[in-house]
Amino acid sequence: MLILVTGAAGMLGSALIPAFVRAGHQVVATDIDLRDAHPWGAFGPALGHLDVRDRAEVAAAFQTVDPDLVLHLAAETSLEVCDADPDHGYLTNTIGTKYVALAARAHGCPMTYISTAGVFDGTKTGAYTEFDRPNPLNVYGDSKHEGEILVERLVPQHYVIRAGWMVGGGAKKDHKFVSRIVDQIRGGATQVFAVTDKLGTPTYAPDFSRCLLGLIGSGMTGLYHMACGGEGSRYDVAAEILRILGRHDIELVPVTSEHFADEFPSVRPPSEIMRNMVLDLQGMNTMRPWRQALAEYLHTEFADLVRVSAVA
Repeated sequence: MLILVTGAAGMLGSALIPAFVRAGHQVVATDIDLRDAHPWGAFGPALGHLDVRDRAEVAAAFQTVDPDLVLHLAAETSLEVCDADPDHGYLTNTIGTKYVALAARAHGCPMTYISTAGVFDGTKTGAYTEFDRPNPLNVYGDSKHEGEILVERLVPQHYVIRAGWMVGGGAKKDHKFVSRIVDQIRGGATQVFAVTDKLGTPTYAPDFSRCLLGLIGSGMTGLYHMACGGEGSRYDVAAEILRILGRHDIELVPVTSEHFADEFPSVRPPSEIMRNMVLDLQGMNTMRPWRQALAEYLHTEFADLVRVSAVA
């Protein structure tokens, strides 16, 4: 297929673009950040400019590319930025998605939209499935949920995919939780603080890419959860990072979210645990347990930090 990708220069794009190219697809990769014109090196397309908040630019991109599928990754993912500037959050995550969805419909093009576990309020006991009703707590979650609704209403053939806590990107692209812990270790920290009151499901970008490729290849459109197997708190993830790296010399201190309230003031759901129920029922769930995926990630991208005594 000829695939137009928005927001391709981010963490998820760093895994998705190579996976789609290896699978034989032709990819037109776009982003608003062109500081690295060839983020995938020789193995991957050059990066072109596309601001999904510009309706005319979106329409022109579809007219030029005439894609067989659009993969919409572009988003403002910072909860704090969205809460501080709701206009920016809704323009990027909702209106931008509307422009892409309308263009996809006009071109008879299927659309894949990446959403988030943050559409839920976190009050459920147990894992959220595709059959639970969203109830976002913040602008980010609400703007992404409104994007889901638009894609479902406007594009007849659509894949709406909710990811969990994203893991991947390596040293260049990873600005999420794992990178924060790794950066502290690399910086010589003797103590690491992690919250025990936020639960979720890590989502390893390479596993996500393989599972998404299979789903798109099947033509089974619809709403899906796509996270690794299992669950845990941020503390559990940090503990696993230290174990995998063999850093028993670093003290892991359990704290509540109040400890980071100044840095991360936005309200977050207490639980973002998801189950890939629809993938399970269709026999299409290829996502591995998160601990196994995390070990692969750390050994692949941060091998220099793994001590010889570490247990894989």
